[in-house]
Order: sequence, then C-alpha cells, then structure tokens
Amino acid sequence: MPASEETPLLTKGNGDHLKRKGLFSTYRRILLATFLLSTTFAFTATPLIYAYRIFNCQEYYADPAHPPYEGTGDACAVPAIESHTAKDIAIMITLTTFSGTLNLIVTTWEIKNWGLRRAIINQTFWPALRNLTQIYATIVGGRLGITIMQSTQLITILGGGAGYLLSVNSYMAEVVEPEERTAAFGVLAGIAMLGVANGYICGGLSNDFIGLSAPFEITFCLLVGSTLFTSICLPYIPPGGFPVKKDPNSASEDPTPHQPKKDASVFAFLHCLRIFLPAKYADGKGTFWGLPLLGFGAFWSVMATAYVPLMLQLTATNQYGFKPGDNGFLMSSNALSRAAFLTLAFPRIIAYGRKILSRSTTAVSPVPPPLENETAGLPSDPTSIEPHEVTSGENVTESPVNLQDAMPPTDKTHGSAFDLEFLRYSMVVDAGLVALLVFSSNSAHIWAAAIILPLVSGTAPACKGVLLDMVPATQKERRVVRDRAR
Repeated sequence: MPASEETPLLTKGNGDHLKRKGLFSTYRRILLATFLLSTTFAFTATPLIYAYRIFNCQEYYADPAHPPYEGTGDACAVPAIESHTAKDIAIMITLTTFSGTLNLIVTTWEIKNWGLRRAIINQTFWPALRNLTQIYATIVGGRLGITIMQSTQLITILGGGAGYLLSVNSYMAEVVEPEERTAAFGVLAGIAMLGVANGYICGGLSNDFIGLSAPFEITFCLLVGSTLFTSICLPYIPPGGFPVKKDPNSASEDPTPHQPKKDASVFAFLHCLRIFLPAKYADGKGTFWGLPLLGFGAFWSVMATAYVPLMLQLTATNQYGFKPGDNGFLMSSNALSRAAFLTLAFPRIIAYGRKILSRSTTAVSPVPPPLENETAGLPSDPTSIEPHEVTSGENVTESPVNLQDAMPPTDKTHGSAFDLEFLRYSMVVDAGLVALLVFSSNSAHIWAAAIILPLVSGTAPACKGVLLDMVPATQKERRVVRDRAR
C-alpha cells in the first residue's frame, strides 16, 4: 500500500520480530516467566490450608469449655476443628473464585488499554501487598488471623493467578504462529504445572522446617522478583495487540493502520463476553452455535472437576494426617504428572491426531457444513460468520467477511477438527476418573488419584485452540487480545 499524508512515520509493526527463535527468545522468556509466577502463586497453597487448621485449633482450645489436650496424638484431630476448618476454607475459596473471576475481567480491560506487560506486572504487584497482610495474619493467629486471610482474598480482584494466566496466554497467542497455538498452549500449561509442583514442594518444606510464617515471607520476596523480571524481560506489545495479517491484494484492506480504540469505561471489558453470542452466517441463512456451546461445556467441565486438588488435600489432611510437607509432595506429584503430560505427550497427541485426520477426505470442521438448500458459495468455515451485534449510536453495517481476510481453513494444518474430538472425550474420561474417587479408602488411593487424574488434563489447552479457530479473523482484530487469550 503506497504511503500517503495520513500514513504514520512510526508504525507498530506486525510482531514478526517476536516470533524469532533463539536461546533466550520471547517464547522461552514467556515460559520462564510462567514457571516463576506459577512457583510463586503455589508457594503458599498447602501452608495456607495448614494455617487454617492451626488457627481453628487455637480458637478451639482457647474456649474454657474445652480442656487442654493431654494425649500423645494430633491435638487438632477433632471433628469440630476439622469441620470449622473446612467451612473457613470454603469461604476463602468462594471469595477467591469471585475475586478471580473479576480479576479476569479487569485484566482483559488492562490488556486492551494498557498493554500486556503492564497488565502482567499488576498481577504480581497487588498479590505482594496481599502477602504482607497474610504474614501479619500468621503472627496474630486465631479467628482474627482467619478473618484477615479470608478478607484479603478480595485484593485478588486487582491482581492474581487468574489474571497472570490470562496474560501469559495472551503473550503466547501473539508470539507463535497460528498452526502452533494449540501445542504451545499445552506446553505453557505444562510449564505452569511444573512451577506449581515446585511451589508445592518448596512451600510445604519451608513450613515444616522453618515455621508457619516462612512460606508467606518467601512468597513476598518471589512476588517482588517476579514483578521486576516481567517488567524488564518481557517485550512490549501495544494495547490491542498487533494487527492481523491481511492479503496485500485484498480489496477490503483498511488503508489506515491498526488503531485499537480504547474503552472509555472500565465496564467496557464486558464486551468481551459478546464473543460467546450465537453468530450468523454471512448470508443470514444459518446460525452458528459453536462458541456458546463451547463456553457452556467448558464452564461445566471446570465446575465438575476444579475442586479435586483441594479435595485431595483436605482428605489427606483430615483422614490420613498429612502435614504441609506431605501435602506438598502430594500436590507436586499431581502437578508434575500434569506437566509431563501437557509438555511431552499433549503436543504429540495433537500433532499425530491432526496428521491422521488430515489424510482423511471426510475430515469435518467444528462448524456444521452448509445445508442442501444453501448456495454453493456459502462458506462452512467459522471465519465466514459474523456475530449478532447491535451497537447503539454507531453506524453498523453487516457484510460478508472477505475470505481473503480470514485465516486458513481449520481442517488441515492447524485446524480444530481433531482438537474438538479430543476435547469431547477428554471431558468424559476426566469426569469418569473423578467419580471413581468415591471408592477411595486409604492414602494409597489418594496418591494414585493425584498421579492419574492429570493424564486427562488436555481439556483446557484444547479448548483454547478450538476457540481461537472458531473466532473469525475480523472478530479477533476487532476484539483484540483479550478475546483471543480466552
């Protein structure tokens, strides 16, 4: 496109320089940052549960109605203490889930308006302040300590583990080629699990060998170090991400450079949820329900299985007397098994499955083929659909998406046909294995569950890959990084 008077002297570029390979490439720096952040956020996971048990134990024996314990066993192995511990942890998890959900939404707004690097810095800065209050809670103990730890989970709204995962996934979506995304998301999740395993072990051992406050103090130092690392080592990506590549011969090419419009209100981050609305085909003769169904299925999959790691820890602590160090090794086994699967096996499964499926002439797309009474030119690719949107106060024109602007078909090289099949069966097998946990009767079953359950943990990266392929290219450009990261 020839330059004109309106062409900026300095442009953002297309981000190709970030895709270069090397010993300390952007890709590897993202993986290193993910490992460091995962270690940091998992460091207090097992000590936190143990701290709740100790605080409830202190509160129980502080009551004059309960005489001091004079036995030789575990003084805290009392049903009343265990029930109060479970209740307090449930309250904390509820607040954490609520805050984490809002954190995801706030982070998407930050990514669009401030850029990825500033958004990810916020995910470690605010948790550092939260850890300072938790250090104080471990000093005061009792009911006050529990209340402080529960209430400080609200700080997660401004920064936390959910937002950091969204940010690193957004980074990864920018620096890898489209056909490499699903495998890259799997490797990223595997590295995250490796960091989680490291955090579980180190956090549990520091609690056992140093003291109850030690894991929280070490975590504060790690959060400060993580903030410095991400601010210095991760590259700058402009708000809204780099523009989607287009065919230079396309007649529909916008003569103006990619200029993402910043949202005027923080509540504009809710616009990202529009991506899950049913979408219509370009000629209006059909409706595509793939995205809302995918989101609905992923939600219930998480709803059914996300509590399992916490359940394993509570069961091991209350029924089998596990200490923080023991729980650390238990959960690290779970995380290492997940990391090994996602890093080593998952990319190979995806690559092999796509290779086999691409040989077949009957490979299908996640989008249903056109109906018999539809025109022959009606595209069956998700890149040829537009969502049902009506923007008040703006002139909205709905026209068919130019196929030259769309991404390549999804059935061959980097398509989600096999990914979708993998996603379906992974959810079914995962639910079946979780259901078998009701028959556990000794600690060996808990250890077995911690190692075996992660072997069906490819649901999340497969879902991300399918979602990215289902979203039209023009929608990705309009909705920018925040939608692609999901």
